[in-house]
Amino acid sequence: MKIIKYVILTVGLLLILSSCGRMVKEEAYLQAEQSKPLKKVDGLDLPRDTGQLAIPDINSTQPLLSIDAVRPPEMAFAKRRSSDENVVILDADGTPTLELYNDKDAWQLMTGDFGENWFIIETNEADCQVTLHYDDPINQTVEDQGFFKKLFTFESRYIDRSGQYVLTCLKLPQKQQIWVQTLDFKAPSAFVVDDLFSHLFDAATATDQSNP
Repeated sequence: MKIIKYVILTVGLLLILSSCGRMVKEEAYLQAEQSKPLKKVDGLDLPRDTGQLAIPDINSTQPLLSIDAVRPPEMAFAKRRSSDENVVILDADGTPTLELYNDKDAWQLMTGDFGENWFIIETNEADCQVTLHYDDPINQTVEDQGFFKKLFTFESRYIDRSGQYVLTCLKLPQKQQIWVQTLDFKAPSAFVVDDLFSHLFDAATATDQSNP
């Protein structure tokens, strides 16, 4: 009896497996075929069905651009204005200028303290000019990078802003002006202007502690 049961079970399993095989083979997607090609309609062009676009040839005769040519433009320096409108930082025909309408003396402001990165080289009170030297702290940080950090990073393209700059003042009856230029009479970088003028602005707007 046991043998007969084993035979019946074996036959039943074979029948189930064979039917499963037929079920898989008879799935609809196995009978799918390639779709018929598109037919041209009169008056209309057939679409491109290859997924490829022709790349035109480059026949440009223009020279390659240098890194400096594609460098982003210089940012504008920060314009500021005190709450009482007596101290203003503005752009006077392309020249960064600070205007004073209070009782602060422009010459004293120009010969004051501008922080550890600025050093007075020469003063000329008759012409109301002060020549300053600026040590760019960011450039120093770049130079202080370790050997391995330089080895595994891209070459720094930071422009060193260190150099000499000239402050000039003009005293008028209603206001005083202080402007900054490079030695060749150009407007300095916005980074330099913001650093220098922030010290001038703070000194020009500071309250005199000796007079309560």
